[in-house]
Amino acid sequence: MRVVLISSYDNVESTGLRILSACLKRAGFETTMIFLPDIYGPMAAADYGSRRIPAAALHQIVDLCADAGLVGVSVMTASFFVAKQVTEAIRAASDVPIIWGGVHPTVRPEECLRFADLVCIGEGERMIVELAQRIEEERDCCDVNNLAYMRAEGRLATNPLYPLEHDLDALPFPDYEFEQHHVLHDGRLVPFSQALVHYYLTDLGSWTDGPTYSVLTTRGCPYRCTYCVNDALAKIYPKWHKLRRRSPANVVAEIQAARTRLPELAAITIRDDTFLANPKAYITEFSWRYEASVGLPFRAYATAQTADPAKLQHLVKAGLRLVIMGVQTGSPRIQELYDRHASNDQMIRAAEVIHSFQNQVHRPMYDVITDNPYETDDDRFETLQLVHRLPPPYRLSLFSLIFYPGTRIYSRAKADGLVQDEERTIYRRNFQRVGANYHNFALMCHGWNLPRPLLYILTRRTVFRLLSRGPMNRACGWLLYRLFALRLARNRRLYSKRRVRWLGERKASDRAPRSRL
Repeated sequence: MRVVLISSYDNVESTGLRILSACLKRAGFETTMIFLPDIYGPMAAADYGSRRIPAAALHQIVDLCADAGLVGVSVMTASFFVAKQVTEAIRAASDVPIIWGGVHPTVRPEECLRFADLVCIGEGERMIVELAQRIEEERDCCDVNNLAYMRAEGRLATNPLYPLEHDLDALPFPDYEFEQHHVLHDGRLVPFSQALVHYYLTDLGSWTDGPTYSVLTTRGCPYRCTYCVNDALAKIYPKWHKLRRRSPANVVAEIQAARTRLPELAAITIRDDTFLANPKAYITEFSWRYEASVGLPFRAYATAQTADPAKLQHLVKAGLRLVIMGVQTGSPRIQELYDRHASNDQMIRAAEVIHSFQNQVHRPMYDVITDNPYETDDDRFETLQLVHRLPPPYRLSLFSLIFYPGTRIYSRAKADGLVQDEERTIYRRNFQRVGANYHNFALMCHGWNLPRPLLYILTRRTVFRLLSRGPMNRACGWLLYRLFALRLARNRRLYSKRRVRWLGERKASDRAPRSRL
């Protein structure tokens, strides 16, 4: 039996879906994977509801699903409308069973079952194999663990969950046998190729200019930030806060296997939100194995609590070239709202530790959450002051706060009347599209490392109060968006060059959709 797996995301990484494909292949099933990347939408911070899959591509997807025994679609809240388009097209032409999986179906199964026949709750490796076996053998699927469906009388049925998989080394590596994969490219589905994988994995960030492979070394999270997906998953898995680790040898073996398939890989991204939360012994072993067998530059995420100089020393020696750390807010009141337990002084000390490796590591990246309706001007000012204290140079990533379903902050915002039109304020809203205001302008000026005397002026309370009001606030927002538009134009040119590099071609009109910033 053949299973079609569709990624509704705007990139081609889809690590979870690739692992499902590998699990199915190991169990003897044939799989076809379909990727629907969107390069320019994320760069322009486009409305998530505005994307339309071309009709020709939808027809091709329908044809690829025609003789399949099962279709799986991986869905996040941000990709809900893409998943809906694809599912409705398949449903109109075929009665093949369709299952949705991922974060959004896990927290909103009943909503997703308006479109899909089945929903996977939580981790799906064991579920997808058992479901495929039941379908192939024409057996009843109603009691498969991790499955949700609608009963004949219209009530939601949710089956028990499999225990969390603790032996992560037992899972197969993500499926990068691209000969069986298809990708949306220039408006049509085409067979994936090595060159196309290299092109779509090319990182637009300044720390590397070549294809970047992403790897996960852990599952779970020791923190319970109220805005995060891990907060939602911790509600269904009581032990989600305990990290489950792959062995360093297993992680390095995956990277080596990926390099065999993709020899032009230039860098590695360790995707774990809390990679440095691993014990020092783990970090030490990983570092020497990585340095000996891989040697590519890599990036990893740290927190204020885990930016340990000894761990970083090992990682830097192994090839760590970019550290990303969540700052999120400088307001103690909002830190409490987010359930984050690192003080401003802790964050500064962690930043100073990272900064001490500046001769070997690129400018660190600090994440900040903005556009929070619970924030006051004093809260925003405290965040600006914290960012100004970070040792330069650095970069900032601003993320507009979205009350994602299943999180504690969503429940609070819903109770407080801050969530009304969910489609507009959650499903369609792009978290990379920040508000046009002075606060975000002043933050980004820091992220662009403008001269320190200017940044000092921007952080004075009198200036903050003056420019955060009325016409001045709107003028700063206008200027911020003009600067974003310039960045978009630059990134567009970069991808034009990379298209020539990896594909040896240039589009007749290599132009991104006009930015609405």
